Amino acid sequence: MLGRGEVDGGVTVGYTYSETGEYRVDEVTLVLLRDREVAKGDLVYVKHPKNGSPVVYQVTCVYPHRRVREYEEALLREGQIFGDLEGTTIHARTYQWGWIDGDGSLRPLRHPIPPNTSVHLAEKDVVARFTKPSGEWKLLLGTDPSTDLDVELGVYSLIRQSCLICGAVGTGKTTTAVSMVARAASLNPPVRFFIIDKDGEYSSLIGRLGRERVLKVPWMRFFQPSDIPWEDYLAEFGWQKTWWNAKILVKALKILYAQALPVTKESLRRAVRYVNSESLGFRKKEEEFESYRLQVLNAVNGSKLIPDGDLQPLDPVELIAERHVVIMDISQGRDTWSQKHLVIAQVLRRVFGEALENRRFGCVVVLEEAMYYAPQRGIFDIGDRETRGKLLGVVKEIATNGGRNGVGLWIVTQRLATVDKTVVTQCANNVICHSLEDLDKQRLAEIVGDEFAKLIGVLPQGEAVVKGTALRCRFPIWVKVIPEIYPASAVATPMSRFIHMELASRGEASQIQVIADS
Repeated sequence: MLGRGEVDGGVTVGYTYSETGEYRVDEVTLVLLRDREVAKGDLVYVKHPKNGSPVVYQVTCVYPHRRVREYEEALLREGQIFGDLEGTTIHARTYQWGWIDGDGSLRPLRHPIPPNTSVHLAEKDVVARFTKPSGEWKLLLGTDPSTDLDVELGVYSLIRQSCLICGAVGTGKTTTAVSMVARAASLNPPVRFFIIDKDGEYSSLIGRLGRERVLKVPWMRFFQPSDIPWEDYLAEFGWQKTWWNAKILVKALKILYAQALPVTKESLRRAVRYVNSESLGFRKKEEEFESYRLQVLNAVNGSKLIPDGDLQPLDPVELIAERHVVIMDISQGRDTWSQKHLVIAQVLRRVFGEALENRRFGCVVVLEEAMYYAPQRGIFDIGDRETRGKLLGVVKEIATNGGRNGVGLWIVTQRLATVDKTVVTQCANNVICHSLEDLDKQRLAEIVGDEFAKLIGVLPQGEAVVKGTALRCRFPIWVKVIPEIYPASAVATPMSRFIHMELASRGEASQIQVIADS
């Protein structure tokens, strides 16, 4: 004999109810039994009126409901508390996911639900049926707090339809991203990654996966000086193309390009000396032309774009073919963002171009702090407008066409509104790690719908709401992220830094005292 609240092995948490008397199919309100509880984000189900299959609903709001009494307000005004526990019920508002047919497809319920239908808490097998991706090529993200069920993401969808990982500072978004990379790079077959790391956070992957699988490269080692249009060299110096110093530089560059010579400071200085006033139509005194030539030579000597020697640039395609993870470290150096944008655009163009030509090559591009590479115009502008625009064009191309051509895109950001809208909307998988600012919530609602945005509240650190094609159904679920590794900055906490400084200062002080005593 079944006990109270037990139906065919499932726990009954309440019954459908309507304050207006109207019972909708897409949204259901239930009254909870006195000893039962559900939380925002939990999954519940009713039985299909025709075939008995679980029809899943997700809880979006839980609130107490009490019969209104006209005199209660007056009593409260006088400080008299009117206790009426018997008249108080707990309501939960839910919206429909649907039911899964015999072919494994998610279908919406179209038949009306009878009033006062029993509602059951979704058990592990029900949740798994709706969330577990098919196939073996998947990675662990974490667990569902309500059922302790492992939450896994299909890797094919993460590559084919991109992924957005968003959250405020200190909420675990980078830990989530670096853990996903570590697990995906350890699959069979392993996923290849090219990571653009702004703050050096992904270097912890070296300790986890080993140096034979992970390579960290300073960003300038990818610089291809011979691929730079002459306009970009002028932009570095702030020159206009009609100026005489600009004309001399362009002429010298054309000399190198015509002879297929590498662009180095030495070769360019030599080419500048070959430029004469007649070839440029300079009609003034030769001394004045020489002063312009000297300006060019001084600019070349101080250039950040032009390498000192013939240093062979590294090919990102070759590196990705050799290693599972290649990290482009842009955390070092004080070079301008214009220069970094230029080099990143070169690298991404090379990677994407190879994928278009070679069906046996592919990777996932990870943009940490994506607003630095794909900023939303007018909200976050950094670097030179022209170089920023060129890089954004490449990122947009990968976001829209990369997945179908073997180049996935994972973007990580703390402020959704600062990332280009076109790039963000191409991410069909979303991992939101914490509460968002109002502007970010509005952007999120535009992309994934109001129901998802409503679930985003104040999440504890390390928890996230996940929605996307990497799950079996495209509805949000709550996840407690299981870290595989932590970002590099986690090793040096603020407390550890100050402890080391204090110990160092004490050691120095004792040494000074010994010297003084002697």
